Amino acid sequence: MESLFAGSWLIIAFPLLGFLVNLLSTGQTRERTVGVVASAAAAASFGTSALVFAALLARPPEARMVEVTLYRWAAVPPLTVEVGLRIDPLSATMALLVTLVGTLIHVYSIGYMAGDPYVRRFFMFLNLFLASMLLLILADNFLVLFAGWELVGLCSYLLIGFWFEVPYNAGAGRKAFIVNRIGDFGFTLGLLLIFWTFGTFHYGSIFEALARRPLEAGLATLMALLLFAGVTGKSAQIPLYVWLPDAMAGPTPVSALIHAATMVTAGVYLILRAQPLFAAAPAAQAVITLVGAATALWAALIAVGQFDIKRVLAFSTISQLGSMVAAAGAGAATAALFHLGTHAFFKALLFLGAGSVIHALAHAHGAHGEIDPNDMRRMGGLARRMPLTFWTYAVGAAALAGVPPLAGFWSKEEILTALGERGGWATIASGLLVAAAFLTAFYMTRQVMLIFAGDPRSPAAAHAAESSAVMTVPLLFFALFSIAAGWVNAPGVAALARWLGAAHETTFHWESALPTVLITGAGILLAWALYRPGAGPEGVEDPLQARLDGLFEALRERLYVDALYHFLFVQPFQGVATAVATRLEPYGIDGAVHGLARAVGRAAALARRWSTGYVRQYGLSVLLGAALLALYVLAALR
Repeated sequence: MESLFAGSWLIIAFPLLGFLVNLLSTGQTRERTVGVVASAAAAASFGTSALVFAALLARPPEARMVEVTLYRWAAVPPLTVEVGLRIDPLSATMALLVTLVGTLIHVYSIGYMAGDPYVRRFFMFLNLFLASMLLLILADNFLVLFAGWELVGLCSYLLIGFWFEVPYNAGAGRKAFIVNRIGDFGFTLGLLLIFWTFGTFHYGSIFEALARRPLEAGLATLMALLLFAGVTGKSAQIPLYVWLPDAMAGPTPVSALIHAATMVTAGVYLILRAQPLFAAAPAAQAVITLVGAATALWAALIAVGQFDIKRVLAFSTISQLGSMVAAAGAGAATAALFHLGTHAFFKALLFLGAGSVIHALAHAHGAHGEIDPNDMRRMGGLARRMPLTFWTYAVGAAALAGVPPLAGFWSKEEILTALGERGGWATIASGLLVAAAFLTAFYMTRQVMLIFAGDPRSPAAAHAAESSAVMTVPLLFFALFSIAAGWVNAPGVAALARWLGAAHETTFHWESALPTVLITGAGILLAWALYRPGAGPEGVEDPLQARLDGLFEALRERLYVDALYHFLFVQPFQGVATAVATRLEPYGIDGAVHGLARAVGRAAALARRWSTGYVRQYGLSVLLGAALLALYVLAALR
């Protein structure tokens, strides 16, 4: 068993090996071979994660923490950093979840990316993305975690802008990268403050120091809020959530991997990993919980007015991340990790289901004229054309909405119960999350009705066909997990709580869950009443748009937050950049360089006048030089 822990580095190494094999393969390699290599690497990582998880499970609860030192990275006193792995219930669970979801997404991508001329580059980046997230998860110190954190950001930039030939896609990649740099600046300051305070980045040493002597309240609050700045970027919370809806520019499997298993969950994981630090700062915990709950409601509201199939799911991810952040911020670590896990399954299912729909519309036989395959207004009637995609998508939508007894119901209810038990500001957060739950049920029912119900609203929808088995089999697996995964921590089971060693288990009561179930049901019924076939006026694309008019347009424009950021930040920076490019650079920087060059040229021209070739002129030069030297010597002797 101990040898399994010593070999836990293979969890990271396998996807990295897949990246290197495809990098070094020749251009003649078949595209399916590239996908198989990448998928096999992800599967090997999952297999290793499962073995390590089982080995940890076999240990007694008090011995379920193993540290494996790989090598010394840096030794510059007083800083000594070793690259090591921390295997405990939290990291083992996350690694198992990330590799499982990642493997299925890799397999799905073989079918989705078939025919793409850059498929080798795609699978290389996908493997590197997985390896980077696993490095972040398994690190035993904040500095190695930060290395994985930044590599995840790099990979997201490369994959969001994968089809960079389209300017919008390239812009979306830059937007994700730049917005995350803002959050990471705060995160970096937080890491420097941690080192200044504790003299180390090592988790164990820091947590032991906290247990011996609590931090001063102001210092602890500042440290926690700086770390949370990084969370607002990576996990798309107010005010840095704006990059995630545009991240849909990448291929759909990328969206699934970002939203379900990598990148956006990194921020939630950071709060869970550094829970002792956050617990030392109650004021910061209150801020984090309220920001998370406010983000959940804000994003759910915007999702109501979107027509892009993937953008609806993007805002739903922001909303669900808000729920996780609220729970983690309040110290309900089990509830946060529980919802992170169930969300990974049904969000991967929904994104891959959306990819199945988009792929079908984009490759529909007999469809004439180009349409946006992401636009739900051009869909309709797909339940008959794509029954497997429909039924699995319906399961994912119901799980996301929190319909009992699906996975999302149990994890959402645990968050609400945990917040309710804490009282005070947590009760306010709980109320915001209940309102978000109503909107979630509404917009997911709206989406299902627009995509699958009624008659086809475009030739592409009328001629769409079910996707191939390599794409639909992963949907079936994710649908199964979306149904069953919630029972892992359901009342009376609480396996996850015991596995994490939770000191307190949330008490579930059906009578307290009933109002939330009724509110969810009301959201579903309202959307069904508005969007059922034949309910709306003839020729109206969206019944809600006809009723809300200006408000719906504001929702569609994301409540103008992107426009506000563009006005406050983008335009001024563009103005400065234009001024530098058109005035400062040509007249200042280039002018100074060219001016110096001209001065040297003039001096050289004067010097050339002495190079005439006449011996008498050179003799005169020597005589004058000797006279000047003699005068200097005489002056020095005086």
